[in-house]
Amino acid sequence: MFGISKEKLLEFPEVKYPGKVILIDDPMKAKNALRYLNHVAQVGFDTETRPSFQKFRHYNVSLAQISCEDECFLFRLQKIGSLDGFMQFLENPEVQKIGLSLRDDFHQLAKLQEFNPQGFVDLQTFVKDYDIADMSLQKIFGIIFERRISKHQRLTNWEAEKLTEHQQHYAAIDAWACQQIYNHLLAGGFDREHCPYVLPDPVHDPTEHTEVAEPAESAKDSANSAEAKAKQAQIAKPTAAKTPRKKKAATPTQVKPEAKTAAKSKPEAKTAAKPKPKTKTAAKPKPKAKTKAKAKAEANSKAKAKSGTKSATKPTSKAKAKSEPKATSKSESKRKPKLTSESSK
Repeated sequence: MFGISKEKLLEFPEVKYPGKVILIDDPMKAKNALRYLNHVAQVGFDTETRPSFQKFRHYNVSLAQISCEDECFLFRLQKIGSLDGFMQFLENPEVQKIGLSLRDDFHQLAKLQEFNPQGFVDLQTFVKDYDIADMSLQKIFGIIFERRISKHQRLTNWEAEKLTEHQQHYAAIDAWACQQIYNHLLAGGFDREHCPYVLPDPVHDPTEHTEVAEPAESAKDSANSAEAKAKQAQIAKPTAAKTPRKKKAATPTQVKPEAKTAAKSKPEAKTAAKPKPKTKTAAKPKPKAKTKAKAKAEANSKAKAKSGTKSATKPTSKAKAKSEPKATSKSESKRKPKLTSESSK
């Protein structure tokens, strides 16, 4: 297999486009160019899209390059109006179109208008028959021609109002290079025996296990080994069947405790909901307020009762006072006769 490094590629001289560049930027120019190209046997094909430097922002195809032997047409797709004629050219099977990584080009062009591409050859598939491992246009061209295609203009704005001369020549080289690679390989110009860009064989790892070829078994030995393998397979079947049963038995035991724990969590919710009776006890101060009022009423009634009793006791004291004179009168009356008797004596 053949391949080349980037460092080696930078040593090659830069290739210049040797042909004429024709810019197609209006409907009339496009119509005349397509009328000519539909009668050409083979062309090189490529496209360019404005690069995006922002996430989630993409642009449509800006430029399509179609190269002949010594001239290249640059179609500015956003300025040629209707794309019907251009798409019909891409569907023309009589014109061979050589490109690279064509799937990406087809995907981008289909966003503008659906079409059925015909007559295309993809170099990434074609060069595999020549043991070329690299897939980029720059490296394939370097291996075959020992020339370097510059990529300085690749990330420029292809939707600019005017394309610079460097942009035009860079775009023309890509389409032209595809055609040159195909025709050179097809003509047998690539000498694989003397190509210096051979990829090294993969290094063998000595730590890797190497299998030793065993001597050929006889028919009897092979029959016996087949029977032994069949018996081992029969013995191994029950063991393989037992392992899933153990796993199935293990899963319910693991699930049940989780369900129990989930069920046990419900009483916790009930205990958390028990503050209701506490609120009832907290609401009992109302009767206490009633008892205070009653106590005040009773105290008032008692005070009134006491005042009544005092008033009632006053007459009793008067009665006692009245009664006391009576007693004194009786004693005096008793004493008086004694005095009288003594006086009479």
